[in-house]
Amino acid sequence: EEVEKVPYASKQARIGRSKNSLIVLEEVNNDILKWTTSNFVKVYTKENYVIKLTGLGNELSNIDLDKLHPANTKNFDDILSKELVSFYTFNFPNLFRLPVKTIFSLEGYEEINVLGKNLKCKVYKEESLENLINWKFENYFWVSEDSEIIKSSQFFSPKNPQINLLTTKKYKK
Repeated sequence: EEVEKVPYASKQARIGRSKNSLIVLEEVNNDILKWTTSNFVKVYTKENYVIKLTGLGNELSNIDLDKLHPANTKNFDDILSKELVSFYTFNFPNLFRLPVKTIFSLEGYEEINVLGKNLKCKVYKEESLENLINWKFENYFWVSEDSEIIKSSQFFSPKNPQINLLTTKKYKK
């Protein structure tokens, strides 16, 4: 009911163990979508992959994604078992262009329910490999049959818990 009341694109979001909240699309800048919460946390996504998050301590300032990354190509299957290198920049504390190697794998298939509608998804895992600060994480993505990330659980900084997102109302150009 809350989602239907909002006339804009929206997502259900939860950071760590906090309660689910609704974030609303605030701005579109080329292929980057800026989502905002009622307490002014800003989540920036590219193809539903978090690339920037502000409004908390230990902020993710930007991710320069590998050119083969699925957020750039919308293709998860072609990069399975290939090492990708993306560059993470953080604020508070500052860390500029940390190279982080990751590898994607297909974990299985799952049907998820989004506002009463069942969607068949492939579940992919992105696992960090070696990096200079020994940051280890596993991100999960539920990808629809049309190659769109519908649901995700993604770490965005070494000091914060993961963000969980679920697309409740898609953005349409």
